[in-house]
Amino acid sequence: MSVHAKINAASRFLDDAPPGEVKEVYQDIKSIVEEDSDIIDGLESAFEKYNLSQFVTVKLPLPGAEKAVIVSKYNDLGSGRFYDPELGKSFSVDHRSLKVSDIDEYDSPSDVVLTSIGSSITGDVEHYVLEHYPDPSSYGVFPQSSEDDIAIVIVGNKFNPFNFWNGRWRSSYIANLASGSLTGTIAIDVHYYEDGNVRLKATKQVESDFKSAQTSSIIKSIAALERSYQEELNREFGGLSDGAFKSLRRQLPVTRSKIEWGKAIGAYRLGQDIGGGRSGK
Repeated sequence: MSVHAKINAASRFLDDAPPGEVKEVYQDIKSIVEEDSDIIDGLESAFEKYNLSQFVTVKLPLPGAEKAVIVSKYNDLGSGRFYDPELGKSFSVDHRSLKVSDIDEYDSPSDVVLTSIGSSITGDVEHYVLEHYPDPSSYGVFPQSSEDDIAIVIVGNKFNPFNFWNGRWRSSYIANLASGSLTGTIAIDVHYYEDGNVRLKATKQVESDFKSAQTSSIIKSIAALERSYQEELNREFGGLSDGAFKSLRRQLPVTRSKIEWGKAIGAYRLGQDIGGGRSGK
């Protein structure tokens, strides 16, 4: 296999890394390729792709900068630089280590109307995230190249490796201020890996509208979309035991008779009673 093919294969592993586990996947890749520097160096673009798609967050080492800043295509300035309009800063990110450097002032768009609208939406989004998302979560409101479009990005992380599970909720929306249209994507990725490997990945394209004269209605539309999707997921989960999961297990054990669960489970001798009468030690 050529070096290029190996880089592509390793990149696919990184791209599918569960939330909060990309470092572990990277260490596994390094051990598999035996620290081959050509392959390791070739993974830089894979790290960048992963970070942008997963809305990873970084902290700017600035006094009073408590807010975690999202790294995404919506605030990408090119050449590894990103910006946050709320902090008024631009910065560089090392995609492999997620270290921030070269922090500079960021000039907001010259359109004063758009800037003021963005600030108003940011306040609404901040309140919504604080109310509905657990820590650590973050958000970003980024004016786009089209003068009527504003991107709204939300990410909620819940990492619990001690109990063998991690999860991430990502949602991104484009609000067109002229037409009052809202289009977006909601993505969920949850991994549970104690004595097994269970993963849920789900993505949904959504759309709605809002009153273009009232920016506060944008977040109301987002809240309605996300609430509806969460309720949809809850219904799906509720039906798993009688649907998909039921089809994966036997209707009757190998003895062809139902187990009398009313009895104390200790009354059954695993080798003999459940194993069809075969004696066991």
